[in-house]
Amino acid sequence: MSDTEKEALRELALSIVRVQSNTFIKELLREHKVRIGATKADFDANLTKAIEDGVITREHIESWLNAVEGWGQQHVYVYRLGQDVKAQFATRTAARQAVEDAELGEYWDRSTTGVVDWPEDESFHLVAITYDDSLRFHWHTGAQYWIRGRDEAQHDKPNEWIDGFEYQFRAYRGRAVREVMRFEIRPQDAMAALFVASPIKTAEHEAALATAMETVQSVFDFELLRSKPLLVSKVIRNFDQALTFGTAGVAATPSTTRLKSGAAYVEFGATVTDGSYFDSPDVKVVREVIRSEQTVGAFDGTSAAFRFGDFGRVELSAGDFRIRLWSSLTADSVWHILRTLYRFQTNPRKTPKAANDGGS
Repeated sequence: MSDTEKEALRELALSIVRVQSNTFIKELLREHKVRIGATKADFDANLTKAIEDGVITREHIESWLNAVEGWGQQHVYVYRLGQDVKAQFATRTAARQAVEDAELGEYWDRSTTGVVDWPEDESFHLVAITYDDSLRFHWHTGAQYWIRGRDEAQHDKPNEWIDGFEYQFRAYRGRAVREVMRFEIRPQDAMAALFVASPIKTAEHEAALATAMETVQSVFDFELLRSKPLLVSKVIRNFDQALTFGTAGVAATPSTTRLKSGAAYVEFGATVTDGSYFDSPDVKVVREVIRSEQTVGAFDGTSAAFRFGDFGRVELSAGDFRIRLWSSLTADSVWHILRTLYRFQTNPRKTPKAANDGGS
């Protein structure tokens, strides 16, 4: 690797390190037997040295970023794959042919770290289309933020009089942030998902959705997916029911759940964000009244929030078929959550009968 390439890689790595979770950065350094340190300043110095010494390469950085950058802290739209779509993208060869037929061949297998100066026009730009048992589209956008705090204030300059007016000169520190959007088709899981970090109900979010759908539409008919969204209302109802009666087989607890029947609804919720309504034995007893499959089948879930252990808070919204991941995660963690929710589209396992229900 040339000195110029090393410098470009160092700039890329350090700019992203400064916005990544310390846990993920430590794992990168530990994996390559690089001294870790205690602060992000240590991480900067140790990562820089590892790049200069050739211990960490562009391939290492790219693999790491694809696993941790842009996973979690986002909105996810999940779709069910029909047999036609699964077959179309079941192999690398078939997927590549579809991408080339859409005249997007230039993006095939491109490096996702090839551009250090990512776009700053607040629009998402397609940077790569990759295949590793699943077809993945990658978009990037960038923004420059200016931060002012105690550290920056010490660099203020004294006031100056210019043309009879007094001026203040206050220091702000620039921070470049890269935002990642992905769309992935996973034939092995019979699902596809679009991951968007932009805040919901904003022009930026809608523009991101439009950009992704337009690109994907050029490769195959996106309407085949839009007509088969994840059945979020069923997932809410069935997952909450399984957690209530201990048949979910998942380390998760419900924070809030709203169930609707006809023109009425019932809502169970905790009074604190990280709590569970299971924390109140009395409330849980009330929830357990909805016991039989016939009874729970009369309801649909409209919204819910579950806590997936170390993976944090996961919210579901049936109105727009959307999942909200609140924590920074890895790709494996995200797909674990999505696969878990996906299987609860069907009815929950049979729940235990109440002791006084006469066995009916």
